[in-house]
Amino acid sequence: MILEAFDKTTSKLNNLESTNKALHVISAESIGLYNGTVMMAVPDPNLLVTTTNMKVGAYTVAAQPKGSHVVTVTHTKVGTLDTLGIITVVGTDSDGTVVTEIITPTDSAIVTGTKGFEAITSITGSGWVIAASDNDTLVVGIGAIVAPVGKYIFAVMVVTDTVIASETYVSGASGPKLASLTALVAGQVYYGQWSSLTMTSGECIGYYNYT
Repeated sequence: MILEAFDKTTSKLNNLESTNKALHVISAESIGLYNGTVMMAVPDPNLLVTTTNMKVGAYTVAAQPKGSHVVTVTHTKVGTLDTLGIITVVGTDSDGTVVTEIITPTDSAIVTGTKGFEAITSITGSGWVIAASDNDTLVVGIGAIVAPVGKYIFAVMVVTDTVIASETYVSGASGPKLASLTALVAGQVYYGQWSSLTMTSGECIGYYNYT
């Protein structure tokens, strides 16, 4: 269905296409005015917390997510395996809503959360117990790009040529398989209904539905 909406930056009406509760702005210049916006970046396993000894207490947050990403925790065993406990991540999503997630580290593995964080307030360890004299270590980083809980990414505007490593569609949705393309072309907009996207390289802006 085609609708009209007022663009406050140009004081003009723009045509919109309404699909599954998302407003798809037909004019590329106005696409972000009526929908949520999220920057898209490649995964970085140690962006948030660089290699450090596990502990009970707050970890130093080294940097903020580059857009709305799930959080990853990577554990490394040193000597005898410690009791790993849990990692509690607190921050906000792309809508500014406070988000809390508990991630349980696994021996010598990467564990990925499910919630999108655009800003990190704290990362805290609890329940960890050393097994011998050497602390196990961990890093905390970012993984796939996701919209806030209950929402989905419906458009990807490509800033520089981008390679998509993997994608997950909303159940029952269909659209272009971005991971099958050699690259997304700069200046193009790709439409679909993605619950998550993982980039290998490039720079994009994602748009998600408000409701």
